[in-house]
Amino acid sequence: MIATIRAWIEARSRRMPLAGDRVVAAASVIAIAILAWVWWQMARQTWHDDSYTFWSAWQDGHLYPPTWRPISQYVYSPAFAQAFWPLMQLPWPIVNGLWAALQLAALVWMLGPIGALVAIAFPIPYLPHSGTAVYATINNGNPMILTAAAITLGLTRWPGGFAYVLLTKVSAGIGILYFAIRRQWGALGMAVGVTALIIAVSAIFAPGLWGEWATLLFGAVSSSGGSEALAKEIFMPVPLGVRGLIGVGMVVLASLRGWSWAVPIGCFLALPDIHLGGFAVLTAVPAVWLRQRQAHSEAEAEAGAGAERSR
Repeated sequence: MIATIRAWIEARSRRMPLAGDRVVAAASVIAIAILAWVWWQMARQTWHDDSYTFWSAWQDGHLYPPTWRPISQYVYSPAFAQAFWPLMQLPWPIVNGLWAALQLAALVWMLGPIGALVAIAFPIPYLPHSGTAVYATINNGNPMILTAAAITLGLTRWPGGFAYVLLTKVSAGIGILYFAIRRQWGALGMAVGVTALIIAVSAIFAPGLWGEWATLLFGAVSSSGGSEALAKEIFMPVPLGVRGLIGVGMVVLASLRGWSWAVPIGCFLALPDIHLGGFAVLTAVPAVWLRQRQAHSEAEAEAGAGAERSR
């Protein structure tokens, strides 16, 4: 009788993972279908604030505004505009759909189809007529999901991913302090080196634009630029100087404790300004945590296998 019960339990334990995999696979297919519908709804909306700004950045012959105006003007690095240039040659409706698809794909890469759908539906924070943070940032064309994906890539696979952060949301690049504090000099060198290489190549074609961008960034930290950015901060009306210090403290704590998943929190706090879409950067927290946990499990399994072989 005991042997029969034991055999039944063992058989069930073998079948349960298979059944669970089937449920996850089915849920993933459903999630992908819903995400495709969400993309279609976004693609049909032909006006997106931020992505339209990228697409039309050079239409008046000047890339940068004379003063810092982050709400309606292009304010990222020349390298980002140069990378976006091929898309500027396409009709806007096509670019609109491609840009939304790229951000949704980045979200799926970070969290999987089910996690991506949960992130889009996550209700905190929420703004009427805009939606949730993740939905709003993709629907408005703001590249916050790409920022989260770059942070995830930089912390888990390729440190050079931080170049994207440093060349767009500059202050959020404090995440590279994680490598410095943990004395991961190779990773730090990769992050800084890739950034420097991109700047060098970009400057060959447009050296004057980098001076204009530096002037624009100086305006961002001036009293006038700071007040305009502060007025945009719907959910966190705290000056960058305060948030940035707290963000640095978070990165330092994460470095000392080995909590790579907490680094995106510090990057989020150090964003130039935090509005609804800024909270989408926090999708990097579970993305990094899941990869950190997977790496730890694989290391344990490999260590266990090595111990078995040595017996």
